[in-house]
Amino acid sequence: MNIGALSRKQREVIHYWNAEKPLILINEGAVRSGKTVVNNLIFLRHVLGFAGQGVDFIVTGHTVPAVVRNVLQPMEDMFGVDTKLNTYNQFQLLGNRVTCFGGDKADSYKTMTGMTSYGWYGNEVSLQHENTIQEAFNRTSGDNFSILWDTNPDYPDHPIKQNHIDHSGERLDSGRERVHAIHWDLEDNPFLAPEYVENLKRSTPIGMWYDRAIKGLWCAAEGIVFEGYHAGVHLVEPFEIPTGWQRFAAIDLGFDNPFVCLWGTTDPDGRLYIYSEHYEAGWLLGRHADAIKQRGTMQWTVRDHDAQEGAELEERGVYTIPAQKDVLLGIQKVASRLTIQPDGKPRLFIFNTCTNLIRELARYRWRSGRTKEEPIKQDDHTVDALRYMVMELEYPQVPMISYVRM
Repeated sequence: MNIGALSRKQREVIHYWNAEKPLILINEGAVRSGKTVVNNLIFLRHVLGFAGQGVDFIVTGHTVPAVVRNVLQPMEDMFGVDTKLNTYNQFQLLGNRVTCFGGDKADSYKTMTGMTSYGWYGNEVSLQHENTIQEAFNRTSGDNFSILWDTNPDYPDHPIKQNHIDHSGERLDSGRERVHAIHWDLEDNPFLAPEYVENLKRSTPIGMWYDRAIKGLWCAAEGIVFEGYHAGVHLVEPFEIPTGWQRFAAIDLGFDNPFVCLWGTTDPDGRLYIYSEHYEAGWLLGRHADAIKQRGTMQWTVRDHDAQEGAELEERGVYTIPAQKDVLLGIQKVASRLTIQPDGKPRLFIFNTCTNLIRELARYRWRSGRTKEEPIKQDDHTVDALRYMVMELEYPQVPMISYVRM
């Protein structure tokens, strides 16, 4: 790859690494800013320094498939190296062995024990469990080792920021720089098409997600969760749903708390309309099932994960699949649908008769004083059901289909 084809920021980072060789180099900041290309180049240059020696190197990511997608495939495309993994998640590179590890679970680190690595490439390092981070530090001890990280920003008190990025510039007793962090924002990548950049900015929800993804800022979640929700934009008068529009339902279980069912439909452009809600506390499950069956056949119905109540609903003729319950991802996907698109419209509308959903959307807030983002678990029953529905639309569970049998 011709270094002249790199951005100015990428060339500056490579020149800095060549000149200073910091022990830990961290490229942190906005999405699509060019961080991974730089780390791929530096990692290959580092491994080249050990060419033919048969030593070990580590690549970690959120999961091994994420490593393949984010690191190995671009490396193969850019440089023509064969990164196909064997059954041990290893590949040969310049006469050395590279082993890939996922770091999403507390015990993921156990597969890493016992090896000595001469270099560690940490991709999306803020998503990896602290046990994996520590074990990779323990393993990376070969002579002249180097550590390369990339990460998108997270909350300001994240351990990666507090324990490493905020220590940028520290030096070892030898005088070598121990850690050097370089910040990136979207504008650092001049090769992105202007229309792509404009669309990405318009499609990213305002607030925390925009500040992190576009500006590359380590900012906290605070205040109203759905800052992009506006009654004047997202509420519509009820209308007769055209024949052929797909219909769905989502259930948040409850007894003392309200049992909620939302009904939604998508138009030919994929916009979601929430057209009805069921919101009742203190009812037995059979009564809820009867109310749901009266609404007719749905393409699918997702529900909260209680297996016993799911089985009881099925006995009463309401067939469901478990919801995908990643809270932060679900919130982000709902927020993305609320965002105004280039055509001037959002991808989520709500009939103005869904009074409980409207009330909860406006009140849904982040919990303050925490180091990890989470919404306040209060008046969130319809919002949870909405999140389940949007997650199923964004990430369909195939081939499972649920329906209501009349």
